[in-house]
Amino acid sequence: MHKAELDGYLGKFLNNRYLIRELIGKGGMGRVYLAEDAAKGGMPVAVKILSLSLDNQQISQRFAREIFIGAQLGRKSKHIARVLSYGITEDKVPFYVMEYLQGTNLKTVIRSKSLSISKILDIIYQICLGLQCAHQGINLKGEIYPVLHRDIKPENIFISEDSKETESICQVENPKSEIVKILDFGIAKFLTERAGMTLTESFIGSLPYCSPEHMEGRKLMDVRSDIYSLGVLMFEMLTGKHPFYMKDNSFGNWYQAHKFQMPPKLKEVNPDVQIPRELQELVMKCLAKEVKNRPENVGKVLEVLGRIKQQQNGDFFNAATFKNTSNVQNSSSSTQLVPATLISEKICLQKTWPSNKPIALICFPHILQSTQGNIPTFWAMLPKKEIESFTKQINATEFIFQKKNLHPVLLWVTVLCDNKFNLTRWLSYFLDMKDAKSQKIVQTLAKTGYYHLLLFALENPQKCEQVVTLTLSASNRQILADWLELSEQINPVLSLNESKNILRVEYEKRKPGIINNLVEIQKKQRINFRELLDKTLSKFMRVMSRPII
Repeated sequence: MHKAELDGYLGKFLNNRYLIRELIGKGGMGRVYLAEDAAKGGMPVAVKILSLSLDNQQISQRFAREIFIGAQLGRKSKHIARVLSYGITEDKVPFYVMEYLQGTNLKTVIRSKSLSISKILDIIYQICLGLQCAHQGINLKGEIYPVLHRDIKPENIFISEDSKETESICQVENPKSEIVKILDFGIAKFLTERAGMTLTESFIGSLPYCSPEHMEGRKLMDVRSDIYSLGVLMFEMLTGKHPFYMKDNSFGNWYQAHKFQMPPKLKEVNPDVQIPRELQELVMKCLAKEVKNRPENVGKVLEVLGRIKQQQNGDFFNAATFKNTSNVQNSSSSTQLVPATLISEKICLQKTWPSNKPIALICFPHILQSTQGNIPTFWAMLPKKEIESFTKQINATEFIFQKKNLHPVLLWVTVLCDNKFNLTRWLSYFLDMKDAKSQKIVQTLAKTGYYHLLLFALENPQKCEQVVTLTLSASNRQILADWLELSEQINPVLSLNESKNILRVEYEKRKPGIINNLVEIQKKQRINFRELLDKTLSKFMRVMSRPII
């Protein structure tokens, strides 16, 4: 640690609030200090201050980007270090405040002890949840922009010992006390140049963990670059060694290794560890030289990890199976891949219609308590014939609200259509955002990213006839999270009933567009199915035409 006389921040307050206690880290862009938040009873926080020696436009832009991304993603996922606040020192130097983590980084863990396969799977799974949330994107000027981390390495993975975690909206709850967090989004990149926060293109990254396309400076990198870095990380965790051995750390040597050198088999590096075959295959797929040969997104990696753990002992978060029960979803939901069934739908099927609700064509939301936490559900009573028609349903979820002068109310709409669009049922419910119960429902929806729709027959309400699990798009989840914050700041001019009437008018205007979107999505899926069928039949005919030997 540096002496106080060499560091002008030690022992001083920033913004009359954060008392700097100790230097705990130093990197390329700045220094990180342990501090106390006087406004919260001396709660420990970490403060990162931009280095004066690097005070130029590009570094300042990177620092601003890190603050912006950390603030949004840290609120959405507990597997990403959270930015709490930011400001400028008396010397006009920018800084930001983040949660103080107690524990150690993954690099230290790998060096100090060998990890069991179960522990490795646990850590990788949580890293993937954080990456998945980043790849799903953040809200910038009303649009969702996926974020590429670009610097996944052991030093940027922190294993926190603190079990007191704040609620977040892009993760599966982890029942264990150790929480894995991704650090340092300082060189993260939006996957579109329209975001308005681009940097001068030059190589920035950690050579041992960079994908080939990252080192080549390709502008059209996608999430599979992070997946390559994840593959290097997994290899190192499983074997204790890096997949490529370098005599020196030059850019040229690392590029040759990542671009052309094939990684050794895991058994060759560490024959003493019994690594499941499917896990070995997953690591090698992540390390594929060609982008197209890697898993297309982190969701695919999560599927395999969950399957492996279930095969071992069946206790992997009780949420390893990824499933989509709807035939057609809202087009924006294609970017969203979330665990769709944290609890068995059998539990929902055992539910009966509440005795305090009338036997009528109504619908209402309900928070279902489970061992995995709060699960959002939407209950609806319909004629039995309609429910049978919706066995193969086409569905969409919409959230409608307006900001100006209205009471903060959100209209939650679920649309169900049969596969020929002969029958459509609109299920809608107003959520008063000044009501604590409604706030909890919105918070839970944003957090889980899905909900169970329970359908009860008007003729026999004693049992649930059908359960449909609907996933929410990344944009819908961001709308919910933003609306939660915004609703607290609104001083309405109009009453609740007047606001509802205005939303009803907007709702009716949107109905034709919602149906048209669903029709277009179904057409595209039919075309894709036809193409797949033609390819399958063509392949079958080629095989059948071969002579039998």
